[in-house]
Amino acid sequence: MTKRLIVCLGLALLVICLLSGGCSKVDESKINAWKDMIKIPVSTEKNNLSDKEILVNDNQSPDLSEKIEINLYFEDPQQHKLVLEKRSIVKVEGIARQTMHELINGPTQTDLRSTFPAGTQLLDINIKPDGLCIIDLSSEATTVTSKEQGKLMLLAIADTLSQFPTINKVSFLINGENIYNSGAMVDFSKPVQADYSMTR
Repeated sequence: MTKRLIVCLGLALLVICLLSGGCSKVDESKINAWKDMIKIPVSTEKNNLSDKEILVNDNQSPDLSEKIEINLYFEDPQQHKLVLEKRSIVKVEGIARQTMHELINGPTQTDLRSTFPAGTQLLDINIKPDGLCIIDLSSEATTVTSKEQGKLMLLAIADTLSQFPTINKVSFLINGENIYNSGAMVDFSKPVQADYSMTR
């Protein structure tokens, strides 16, 4: 007897019972028995798995994050040049923003150092269709101690972000405002393009 026939018979019995008028007191045990008969069996193999186990197979690593290798530029304090450091990070939608955070956080190599003054934070980043990337930094970025440090900081940012094809130059805001006269140490008023002549 097919499953469809069993279902039809079960439904017919319930209809007859309701029409006969003698079903004011329904025998719940019989109805439950019929319900059990017409249930379509489902494989219990999947139902016994937790949500986490369904999403992650035994052969898969628990960390399913995709990685990407990025280029970061830090200062060689002996030669006062920029040095490339490659780093593998989790691939995220805002990869330029994440790359800037990695740059500001500093190098992993002990012989290199960050070009940013202590406490500098990335407040915002905006990439325009024409390839201009606008970086908004906190006011600590203006506290560089020399023109050389200021120049290396701007180049480190431009060289790092220009690895992405959607960025060809970088302009700067400090606390959301254009800085036209930031002092003699660093000039944030002009867009900066990548220049690898200062790279060792």
